[in-house]
Amino acid sequence: MASSFLKALAQARPDPGGGAAAAHSAALALALLEKVVRLERQRPGPEPGFWIDLLGRVRQVATSLVRLQEEDVRAYFNLTRARTKGDPEELAAAIEEAVACPLRIMQQAQEGLALISQGGGQCKLHLISDLLVACELLGSAFRGAHHIALANLPLMPQDLKRAVWAEELFHTFAAIEAEFEQVRADLLGRGPCR
Repeated sequence: MASSFLKALAQARPDPGGGAAAAHSAALALALLEKVVRLERQRPGPEPGFWIDLLGRVRQVATSLVRLQEEDVRAYFNLTRARTKGDPEELAAAIEEAVACPLRIMQQAQEGLALISQGGGQCKLHLISDLLVACELLGSAFRGAHHIALANLPLMPQDLKRAVWAEELFHTFAAIEAEFEQVRADLLGRGPCR
């Protein structure tokens, strides 16, 4: 049951590429999280509003990831076109977007981790393993997006702007990595996978 995205990804062409694949991986994680939230929402409990609110936020992040998957394809296309045309201003803007888009994918993966943390603190224990899978998918998503951003960064001239982007990528990656490790440890501490 291959999706059209997976079929496109497997083709011998430059797009979609690694950034779109990272966003797709994060979207898979959010779909799994949505499943857990929907299951929990069906259970009678004292706080159904918690799950309803969480479901809305999960859907927002999932929608952003689908949009970012498409934006990454456009960013790469624009970068390729700008390199061919040779217009320095257009090229500079395209390079910046080729770094910014994967950074936004990383940030949405971080939002997903926060939502997994919230759901994981409240869900039934037998659902923790699904949240661990979602957590691992988000881990691969933010790390993969980071690789893409770092691959595009050297295309920028070595100036202050490039240094600012490098600093932003470094700090964002470190913060998300720490959050990933904490969420994963919390889930493992709660779940049947100890």
